[in-house]
Amino acid sequence: MSEAKPYLSGTAMAIAEMPERLQPFLLPTSPVPTRLRAAGGTLPLPPDQLVPVLLFLTLDGDEMVRKRATTSLLEMPGDLVQPVLKQLQSPAALDAAVRTFRKNDDIARELAMNTKTADDTVRWLAGSASATVCEVIGRNHVRALRTPAIVEALWLNPRAAQGVVQGLLELAVREDLPLEHIAGFREMKAILSGEEKDSAQEKGLSDSEFALAMAWATQSYEREHGSTTPAAATPEEVKTEDDKTSTLQSLITKMSVSQKVRLAMVGDANVRKLLIRDPKKLVALAVLRSPRITEGEVTTFAANKSLSEELLTTICRNRNWVKDYATRKALVFNPKTPMAFAMTFLRQLSPKDLKDASGSRDVNQVVARTAKRMIAEKQG
Repeated sequence: MSEAKPYLSGTAMAIAEMPERLQPFLLPTSPVPTRLRAAGGTLPLPPDQLVPVLLFLTLDGDEMVRKRATTSLLEMPGDLVQPVLKQLQSPAALDAAVRTFRKNDDIARELAMNTKTADDTVRWLAGSASATVCEVIGRNHVRALRTPAIVEALWLNPRAAQGVVQGLLELAVREDLPLEHIAGFREMKAILSGEEKDSAQEKGLSDSEFALAMAWATQSYEREHGSTTPAAATPEEVKTEDDKTSTLQSLITKMSVSQKVRLAMVGDANVRKLLIRDPKKLVALAVLRSPRITEGEVTTFAANKSLSEELLTTICRNRNWVKDYATRKALVFNPKTPMAFAMTFLRQLSPKDLKDASGSRDVNQVVARTAKRMIAEKQG
C-alpha cells in the first residue's frame, strides 16, 4: 500500500467537504452573485457548517468572492469561530484557516498546534508568523524533524526569536538534517559544531536586543507583509534613520557570530553593507549568500577595493552575477580581483571601457598592459 501524498499548502478544499444541499451554489460554475451572497456569511447555517463554507470560498476563483468570504470570517465573533476551527479535521480546511487567520496570534497558535494541520501548512505559516506563533512552531521538534523546511522558514523569518531558531539549528546539526541548501546553514553548522569559534564564546545580544536590531534591519520585510505603511521622510525622520544606522552598527559589534550570520540572511541592504566589512570572514561570506541580496549590491561590492580576494572570488564564481556587464566591469577595475577572472572579463569590455582600463592607475597594472595590447592588436 503506497503512502498518501502529503498535503501541500494552498491546495483548494474539495467540494465534497461542503454540505450536500449547498454544493450546487458553491461550485465554480454557479453564478458569481450566488457565490457572493454565500460569501457574505448570511446563509442560515450553524457555525460548524458556515465556517467551512466560508473557508471554502476564501479559495474561490473570483477575487471578490475570496475577499468577501475572508472578511466575513474575520468579522465573526471569536467565541463562534474558534470552537469550530478546533474541531476541523481536513488538512485543506485547516490550511485555508491558517491563511485567513495568520495575523490573529490566538487562532494561529491553536492551528499550528493542531496535529491535523499539515506540516507544509505549518511551514508556510512559519515563514511570516509573529514571534509568538514562531515560538509555538519551534517547540514542536517532531514536526521539524519530519519536515526540515519548517526550520528553513523560521530561519528566514526575521520575527522568529533568535533563541527559537538557534535551538532548532542545534537540533538540525545534531540530527544531521538535510539543510545544506539553506543560505547560511553551512556557516551556522561550522559555529554549532565548534569548527568556528563564536565571538570568543561571548553570548552576544539578548533575544530582546537582537529582536530590536532585527526590527530595524528588516523594515522592507515588514512593508512587504503589511505591517508598516511607508511614507515620505521628513528631515527629522532622516536624522532618526541615521541614528538607527549608528545604533544598529553599535549593536552589530556586540553580536555573536551566529547572530551576525542570521542578520546577514534576513537584513536589508543597509545591514549587508555593514556586515560585508565584518572582520570575520564567515560573516562577510554569509552576506554574499543572503537570498535577499540584489544585483546592484553585488556590483557595488565588486567595485569595493577593501574587500578580500576570497570575497571577490566568490562573486566571480557566481555565474548569475557575472552575467551583468556592470559587475564584470567593476571586477576588472578592482585591483584585488584574481588575475584569471580579471583577464576573462577584460576581453568582454566595450572598446570605451577597455581604453579606460588601459589608462587607469586603479586597475592592476598587468590587466592595464593587457588592455593596451588588445587595443593595439585591434588597431593593427
